[in-house]
Amino acid sequence: MTEFFTNPIYLNALIGVLLVALPCAICGCFLQIQNNSLFGETIAHGCLPGVYFGFLFSESRHVLWLTLGAAVTGIASSLIVTFVLQRTRLKRDAALAAVLGGMYGVGIALLSWIQSAELPNQNGLESVFLGNAAALTASDLKVIGTLGVLALGFIALRYRSLVASSFDRSHALISGHRPHVQQLLLYALVSICVSIGIQSVGALLVAALIIVPAAIARMFTHSLLTMMAMAAIFSSTAGWLGTSASAMLPNLPTGPCVVLALTGLFMVVALVKVLNSKMRLL
Repeated sequence: MTEFFTNPIYLNALIGVLLVALPCAICGCFLQIQNNSLFGETIAHGCLPGVYFGFLFSESRHVLWLTLGAAVTGIASSLIVTFVLQRTRLKRDAALAAVLGGMYGVGIALLSWIQSAELPNQNGLESVFLGNAAALTASDLKVIGTLGVLALGFIALRYRSLVASSFDRSHALISGHRPHVQQLLLYALVSICVSIGIQSVGALLVAALIIVPAAIARMFTHSLLTMMAMAAIFSSTAGWLGTSASAMLPNLPTGPCVVLALTGLFMVVALVKVLNSKMRLL
């Protein structure tokens, strides 16, 4: 058992998942208090084409280029949604769904074209759908860690403005926080968090690391700082459980295992909350 937990492949996968889980959980709390959690799913699908654009630009599968490409198209997706909401009569859910489906389609088309063109170094590009944490290297972890720390650093620097813009946009505008700029900054940070998670958790599942931990924490508290701390704990716990389960059980990718662990935590907490509320009524 000791050899299992000291296995370098397992440790790299675990560190990679945790480096993604923490910033995703923190960003997800801001989306949660804005009642805008679905935006994380839209950005996650929006990052998919960027992975393949990054590959075409660099002609390599280096995590830095794939991550930067994903971040660019993730930010582009958020800008498209913002433009649609401001210039059309569409509701938020319709705009999010339209951009989500469109960007996902572009990503699938790009992958099909790359595979049909038989470009060099393309092996493994399809793994971005579900992630491949076991393939993470020390250099990959450095890139993921650096971008994750930068995202958390921006949140710390702009914390008061982000909070003011998330709770009361009118008051934030009067106070000079420029809520529109803060919202775009938040979307950019979410895009970065999603992009660094594509390699370890996968483009289809990384949104769960943004949405679910914040949703679990919200059931316990209305304080944002407490919510962020609890979301980070739940996300890290699910990351450890999922990575360990993936390593112990055969043919189970890490991303789905982490999401299943998160879902299990969510269901347990929700059930306990419901039972507690019923007990109080008795």
